[in-house]
Amino acid sequence: KQNEKVMVIFLDGFGYHQYLHCSKNNLAPYMTGIENNSKALTSYKPVSNTGLAAALTGKGPEENGVYSREFKKLKSKDLFQEVKEMGLKSKYIEGNIKILNTSKEPILNPDLNNNETTDDEVFGTAKEVINNQTSLFFIHFHGIDEAGHDNGPYSKKTIDVIKKTDEYIAELAENWSGKIIITADHGMHSTVNGGDHGLILYQDMFVPYLVTEGGSDFEK
Repeated sequence: KQNEKVMVIFLDGFGYHQYLHCSKNNLAPYMTGIENNSKALTSYKPVSNTGLAAALTGKGPEENGVYSREFKKLKSKDLFQEVKEMGLKSKYIEGNIKILNTSKEPILNPDLNNNETTDDEVFGTAKEVINNQTSLFFIHFHGIDEAGHDNGPYSKKTIDVIKKTDEYIAELAENWSGKIIITADHGMHSTVNGGDHGLILYQDMFVPYLVTEGGSDFEK
């Protein structure tokens, strides 16, 4: 509405506590270098369907109709429909599964090289389709969540995924002239065997909310 293009980068399973850990240890220099950063509260139940629905509609579960992983149908208008009604274009880049029944079909990205993540495919597709004709560019990376479940939110493998994701974001940002919002659907807490989420815990409920400008000529 303000004639600004917006790229939303959605990091599955990236909790605010992980963001602080990266900030203190200089592990994700692009994201932690963004000055406009804050802590946001996600929706309960803190799982992907609920968090994504809230982000795409601006409404809580009581209005958008998505309470858990079992719910896929939105009862509220999503961002893609809003953008379409303004006569503008959007693109929605996802992993290998369709999480919600959105007004715009996502571009799905299966793990073509069998390296146990779709993040490289998501990144590759995003680089291919990014252009100045898109007013809303929504990109969903899943690797942090997957590594966190298997290894824990602070494990070396999960941190390595966060660092790689940070590199992806930095490169995408350099090729995007517009606003950039980076946030997450939920966080993750440690368990005996790795990590999990879905509870009313600080680690699950709070996520980073970062706002910056893209383009190589912009300052963070």
